[in-house]
Amino acid sequence: MNRCVIAANFALFLVLLAFAAAWPSGRFVLVVAPPGSDAARTHALIARAGGAFVSPTRFASVAVAYSDGTGFARRLMEQGAFLVVNHALAAGCLQKEQS
Repeated sequence: MNRCVIAANFALFLVLLAFAAAWPSGRFVLVVAPPGSDAARTHALIARAGGAFVSPTRFASVAVAYSDGTGFARRLMEQGAFLVVNHALAAGCLQKEQS
């Protein structure tokens, strides 16, 4: 029983740590548009939220965006973003392949 409680607490700690690391902070964020979105729709979503497109990724519905204004992540969600996370999480894994 004690091991289960310890394991559950540790799992909760890891989940909270992951949320803290993914929380969008700073001026750059990783925007995940609704599934099936093309690049144009993703760029339009960023523009409607008052941001600027910075960099593409392998997926048309995922992009790095920038804004000087406060509340950028909230505005992206209001405009229909599926998810907004800290852009540092995608530093190596989502770079667009070179052809």
